Amino acid sequence: MIVREERIGGCRLIQGDCIKVMSTLRAESVNMIWTDPPYGHNNHDGDFNSRLNEKRGIVDKPIANDGADDMRRIVDGMLAQAVRLMPQDCCCCCCCCCGGGGPRPTFAWLAERMDTAGLTFFHSVIWDKNNPGLGWRYRRQHEMVMVAHRDGGKLQWADGAAACGNILQVSPPRERKHPNEKPIRLVDGFIQRHTAREDVVLDPFMGSGTTLVACAKLGRKGIGIEIDPDYFDIAVERVKKAYEQPDLFVAPLEPPEQKKLDV
Repeated sequence: MIVREERIGGCRLIQGDCIKVMSTLRAESVNMIWTDPPYGHNNHDGDFNSRLNEKRGIVDKPIANDGADDMRRIVDGMLAQAVRLMPQDCCCCCCCCCGGGGPRPTFAWLAERMDTAGLTFFHSVIWDKNNPGLGWRYRRQHEMVMVAHRDGGKLQWADGAAACGNILQVSPPRERKHPNEKPIRLVDGFIQRHTAREDVVLDPFMGSGTTLVACAKLGRKGIGIEIDPDYFDIAVERVKKAYEQPDLFVAPLEPPEQKKLDV
């Protein structure tokens, strides 16, 4: 179930299948879920993305569970576990593709799924990547972040008086360790809006570890789960470096021996 585990500062990194690993975590032990699951498009499997990355000198390989049916199965299972792991007032953020770009409307399926089975859909936030991406005609310039909370509860905000626009303009990272890596500024913005210091943030599809890097720099505790051993290794190294170069404006968490990550 757990192939490998590393604890670095206030972060716990686990290699394994996210649904099986999540089933071992304590109920209501996670304040927020931020994750970027497969989009169900079989990206980086001999497509134009793969050929482009080859020219850039980027090591590329297919994304695990990226077929349309596999994606729905694993995201559905992840969200079912998410309901158990989050308290009544919480925040669940799940990235998905833009309005098209695939054979099936993933964004519509995900919004509906995040409004059933113990979850209440709250909002769709647009990530404007500033430049058109790959494709023909309507080129992919944005992605979505679907936001939900548990039924009967409310969306957790760090500052109840705060507000922000629902279109966020952030350029993708120029140098990336994962073909679909999100910019740190996008991730830490959501974490700051929806969590308090020392809250626990879970990323079931950790990839190269961006969510946990943000947690390390913002004084949050993080749990990341990744099935691919290569990306797991990359995440471990990135989180170690994040703790070696902390944000000067954020006081470090207490050492693990004084305040353990109890999940």
